[in-house]
Amino acid sequence: MAQAEKTKEIITFGELLERWKKEGKEEGRKVGRKEGIEEGKREGQFLERRKMAQKMANAGLDIETIISLTGFSEDEIKQILKEG
Repeated sequence: MAQAEKTKEIITFGELLERWKKEGKEEGRKVGRKEGIEEGKREGQFLERRKMAQKMANAGLDIETIISLTGFSEDEIKQILKEG
């Protein structure tokens, strides 16, 4: 009965190091994409709040009401309206 020949992969430390680098880069890209998506969502929400603050001011709402509805500070509202 023939015995199955087992082969083992033999790699050098340099090859192992390159494999680890590649895996690290791939993991880094995944994490970076996820963080980028989250940052994009936050930025989008911020910009939407700014638009709403401008619309509220254009509709005649007072600054105190805009502050309470948007969460922006008085200085932020004034800056938004100035840039408006």
